Formats: sequence, structure tokens, C-alpha cells
Amino acid sequence: MNHSAGHSGGSPGLPPPHPLSQMYLEFGRYYGTFKKGKYMFPIDEAELDRMDIFHKFFLIARRDAYFSAPIQNRETPRILDLGCGTGIWGIDIAEQFPQGTIIGLDLNLIQPEYIPPNIQFQQRDIETPWQDMGYNSWDLVHMRMLNGSITNWPRLYGEIYRHLKPHYGFMEQVEIDFTPRADDGTLPRNSHLVQWADGLLDAMDGFDKPMRVNSELTKRALADAGFVEINEETIKFALNGWPSDPREKEMGRWFNLGITKGLQAYSLAPLHWGQGKSLPEINQLLDRVHEEIRSVNIHAYFTLHIYTARRPQ
Repeated sequence: MNHSAGHSGGSPGLPPPHPLSQMYLEFGRYYGTFKKGKYMFPIDEAELDRMDIFHKFFLIARRDAYFSAPIQNRETPRILDLGCGTGIWGIDIAEQFPQGTIIGLDLNLIQPEYIPPNIQFQQRDIETPWQDMGYNSWDLVHMRMLNGSITNWPRLYGEIYRHLKPHYGFMEQVEIDFTPRADDGTLPRNSHLVQWADGLLDAMDGFDKPMRVNSELTKRALADAGFVEINEETIKFALNGWPSDPREKEMGRWFNLGITKGLQAYSLAPLHWGQGKSLPEINQLLDRVHEEIRSVNIHAYFTLHIYTARRPQ
């Protein structure tokens, strides 16, 4: 279902239906003013569309599973969604668990006005100490695509650990490894797609907000925080509809739609402020990347990583 009907058809320069005092205009896109610069990507109509497209992609990639963590309380679960974006995941969860309590936290209040009665959204920087969120009280803490927004993962994992129910509480984190790969030589190392990904990942490293997926580091940080039953699931998916398998083709097409909408949003601030590229230089690179990501002759793929872990005591 689409909970963000007001987000459809937005152009990059169109602000979301929220107070302009919460946004500022840069590079022709609207960015959030709360903790200005901490979140480096736009929050305008086109970007809200992109977030909801990725929500659909994740459901297809995960065979309609909203989460993998084996939480025991399925009657009245308390579920916390960190960096909730448009809120679409949490709203669906609230409808699936009508007796549950769902809270979504985000730097930007870009969620719909009309929502189920058992969910609420709060504007919060999740890297600052959590106030009044209830230690030892959550069945599930969920995160999706937070790489690129967090500077101190060990500290955040510690905060999550303290707020989960002892013995029963789970965390779940879902990330995309944006390093493109191909096994058949159809993606040259000098391709514009590779140049774009390398530039973006290097820039985010420079801002100390890594977008790189490092599973060894993630699992070690979770273990250091005290978590047990640390599990990682990986799902490969195509850049576009090049695979012959129908399900892989569908995954690739949805990812392609999302990345096509998101290329400029991902690129503007990191490549300008991090790599000194001018706006015309960035747009010229993106024009070439757009040509490559449309090509079914480039058999590139990416990898989805899903981490789950339990608080033991």
C-alpha cells in the first residue's frame, strides 16, 4: 500500500508538504534545518518518492518480510524505528500489529499527517542520548539504510542494547552495499558507475559518516555492545532488469527505479563539499551514470545486508 500518496510525481525542486521553516534550499533541492548538515541528503518530494520506492524494493527482495528478527511478543510488541524517513515501514507495522506500540524517530518530520493510532513520530537526533524512551522496554529496534547518517555506530548499538528488553529484545539493521560488482567483465573499472560509487563512498568516509558496508566491523561492534545470536543475511540483486530470472528481474527493476530517482540526491552535497566538484561537473557525471544504469548489457549487481542480534540479559 502507498501511505505517501502526497509524495507522488514530485519534482526535485518541490518541497514536501511541511513548513518551509524546517528546510533550506541548496543545489536546487530542499534540505532539513534541524541539526543542519548532519543529514546530507534532501527531504523534498522527489526524495520522499525515492524512499518509498526503496521500501517496495526491500519488500520484494525480502519476499514481503518486514523484518527477520524472531521477536516473541507478537500481540503487543513495542517497536522502535530509527531514522524512519517517510514512516512507511512503521505505518505498515502499526497496521499489522494494531495492539502494538510503534515509534519512529527521525531528524526530519516528513511523515504523513494521517497515521494509525498506535504509531507516533518524533523529531530526534538518535546519536544524542535518548531521553524518556524507556530502558529495557523494546521488543525490536529497527534500522534501514542508516549508513551515511551515523558517525559512531558502537555508541548507537550501546544505546539500542540498553533500551531492548533483556533476553527477548532484538535489533535489526538493513543496509545496501553500494559497491557495484560484475562477474562477467561487463562493468569496467573505469566505468562512470564505478567512479560515482567510489567518489560517493570516499566522500562519506571523509565526513566520518561511512556508507560502506563492513560486515566484520558491524558484527564485532554488536558483540562488543553485548549482543548475542548475531546473524547476517545477504541478498544479491541486479542493477536493472538484466537477469533472465523473473524475480531477480523484478528486484533489479525496482532498485533501478529507486537509484535513478536517488542519484542526484545522494551525490550533490557529498561530491561538492567532500570532493570539491562543481554542480555542472556532478551533473555531467550523473548524466553518464544514468546512461550506464539503463544498459542491460552491464551485468552489475549490489548486495543487501540484514543484521539481527539479541540482547541476552
